[in-house]
Amino acid sequence: MDQAEWTDAKRTALAEVERLRAEMAEIAHDLHEHPETGWDTPRSAGRLADFLARHGFTVERQVAGLSSSFRAYPEGRFGARPAVLFLAEYDALEGLGHACGHNLIGTASAAAGIALARAMDAHGIAGGVYVMGTPFEEGGGGKIVMLREGVMDVGDFAMMWHPGPGVSASSPNIAAHMMTIAFSGRAAHSGGRPEEGVNAADAAMITFVAVNALRQHVTPDVRIHGIITKAGDAPNIVPDKSEIRMIVRALDHKRCLAVVEKVRNCARAGALATGCQVSFEDGLTFYERVVVESLREVGLRNLELLGYRRPAGNPQTYVSGDGGNVSHAMPHLGIGTPIDPEARAVPHTPEFARATDTEFAFDAMTKAAQALALSALDVFTTPGLLETIRAEHREKVSA
Repeated sequence: MDQAEWTDAKRTALAEVERLRAEMAEIAHDLHEHPETGWDTPRSAGRLADFLARHGFTVERQVAGLSSSFRAYPEGRFGARPAVLFLAEYDALEGLGHACGHNLIGTASAAAGIALARAMDAHGIAGGVYVMGTPFEEGGGGKIVMLREGVMDVGDFAMMWHPGPGVSASSPNIAAHMMTIAFSGRAAHSGGRPEEGVNAADAAMITFVAVNALRQHVTPDVRIHGIITKAGDAPNIVPDKSEIRMIVRALDHKRCLAVVEKVRNCARAGALATGCQVSFEDGLTFYERVVVESLREVGLRNLELLGYRRPAGNPQTYVSGDGGNVSHAMPHLGIGTPIDPEARAVPHTPEFARATDTEFAFDAMTKAAQALALSALDVFTTPGLLETIRAEHREKVSA
């Protein structure tokens, strides 16, 4: 069977998503109007969990010890194998709202799960369907925690959609590591007794000078970027506390962690130069994506089936996400399509935030949910395909 031919099951899934379109648009708009950030996003997670429950899914809330996570599956299908995980994101960006399109992403994954389950029931297709509510992708790494706690062990392959400026499928990305660097010095009167002070703000500034020098001596794939979140409270007091939030990125997670140690040394230099104490708080490491070409081809063919033009190549990107960690645990398909007519809106900008709340974006979200459901159906129903995907994934991960 051609992986992209129209089957009765695919037509059913297509129609089921179309029936959900108005409800999807309302949810995506609501999430856009009420953005939540960080780990605590109860309203956003609740809207999607309630959507799934209304359509016959059993919803386990607060899984993996996370207050705004969930795992949902059709009644009677828990534990069925093989199983697909549709990954739902819904956190927003601080200060920008839904400038990464998570209001659309989570809704598309939920709708794909509902439509796929109905198509499988209607046509007697065995397997499991899960929608995973994964909080705080924007720096927290909810998927990493859920993987670690075994919540995703029920799945054999994973899928999601991410809007962007073009059509893509499983574009290679890079690894990232988040860290917080804190300096502790001693306060003093800036005019009267400056010699008694130990300046924590100076330690932070020296760290950035050292990092800027380091940039000349790392490979071109490395990105180091950060902000000073605290550097004193008044100019007439020598700052005794300062804090830096830093992200280090590199082509793969091993190379990334090697650069992290060099950045720590830059901070140690700032502490040594000023006499401050330095401490480090590490966040999670976002792994680079493992690209499984056999699964990527499934996504591309179904995007073509829905009217999208196949991209000419699959260029390296320099963004990161916790979906990369999922791709190391199991085969993972990430498709991308535009949400504005000119296909120019770029995530993490005000323009993209505005684009995520338009009829064009809601249409793109609907087609994305259809593409996800159709792609999962191909994996479930094409003889030998899942075995091919698994074998390629094992080879890539062990390389």
